[in-house]
Amino acid sequence: MKEIIYLDTDLMNSMLAQLDKGLINNFSLEESNQQAESEGSQSSRGKNAGLRGSINVSTGFLPGGGLRLDSNLGNNGSESTTESRTILEGQKDILNKAFHDYALEVLTNKLVEQDYLNRSENLNEGDIYLGESTYRFYDFNLINNAMDYDFMRDLLLTDVEKLEFNLSEAKKLLEKATPSAKERQKLDIASAVVAAHENANPILDVFEKMNIMGKFASKLLNDLVVIKADKNIGLLKKKYLRESSEALSFRTDNSRQVKYLVRVIGKKEKIFTGENIQMLKEDDLDIIPNLMVDVLLGSFKIIKEGDLIVTPIAIYYE
Repeated sequence: MKEIIYLDTDLMNSMLAQLDKGLINNFSLEESNQQAESEGSQSSRGKNAGLRGSINVSTGFLPGGGLRLDSNLGNNGSESTTESRTILEGQKDILNKAFHDYALEVLTNKLVEQDYLNRSENLNEGDIYLGESTYRFYDFNLINNAMDYDFMRDLLLTDVEKLEFNLSEAKKLLEKATPSAKERQKLDIASAVVAAHENANPILDVFEKMNIMGKFASKLLNDLVVIKADKNIGLLKKKYLRESSEALSFRTDNSRQVKYLVRVIGKKEKIFTGENIQMLKEDDLDIIPNLMVDVLLGSFKIIKEGDLIVTPIAIYYE
């Protein structure tokens, strides 16, 4: 049984439409307990008489429908009754997931049957690949929230900031050639303040840089997150994640492997860092986003030369 953590239904449906000359667009519902019902009636007097009716059945993936019956009475009167049954939003979400999960099974089987699935490691651009490995997951919005500089500074320096010296005053006292007797009694406190700041600075420098990078990454990638499985790296759309980023960040261990269905879109022959970007030409504006993603991911060794750039379709445990 699949435990799906990501499913791009747009890509899945597109591939199904091409493989099967159309889409599965209906299914039967054996039991439905969550529904809303409404009915009403209306009448007025009139001269003429007649009867007409209509039935409306919804289209698409979700069942539902309505019935309307109208009758014209004498003296231009009319009477109508309506009844509708609507599946609620919570149930729609459950039904959609069930339908999409089944469609993923159909897609995988058809890819195998029609020999479109590549299971080897010799991959080229355009190949559809089903792999299995552990993975790393990067949500830069989450990372940015976690790397809070002010919080870490308060945490590391809370104790010394309660003392009577700030860093500037402590340094000034320690630099005095001839402190007074009263000042000599406070040299240990001044030394503790300076030592605490010196110990905290390397950590705070990392947090400050990560905070800057995190803010930039949040803007650049917006509603996207990054996944790296073996040598395959791709961007995931948050709206297709079945679990929250916070939950997935706890699952990137080395014990359980995940399966991933992806389309290969390229190979990274060269990684651009902030140091090896040459002066851009006037007609290079279109490559700037790609360069900046390289700078971002390359700085953290997330992407490396030889990695495959992929478009993820489905990621699941089995």
